[in-house]
Amino acid sequence: MTKMSATECVAGSLNVSFKRLISPEELVKIFKKETDWELWLNHLDVFFGEVSPNMIQQFMAENNLNLGQLSEVYDSMPSVWRGKAFREMRDAALGNSFQESR
Repeated sequence: MTKMSATECVAGSLNVSFKRLISPEELVKIFKKETDWELWLNHLDVFFGEVSPNMIQQFMAENNLNLGQLSEVYDSMPSVWRGKAFREMRDAALGNSFQESR
């Protein structure tokens, strides 16, 4: 069995619930601003809300992406689509210790 890259694993996990499939390449293009993220809003909801911080970090490393590039897309999304998992990972990476009350 061939070992999958983190990028392939992430894209695969985003596609589980949807008929329209995002490719690993298309996912990377979103964060490099080579394609419109709005076309993939549901997939990005899963990315920012359910993909583990470890997988996101591996995805970034494989694709020469940084937290700022991911944050730009995240911050552009409507607030109801901004997953807590990514926000917590970003806050931890930036050293923010505040708790959002909800």
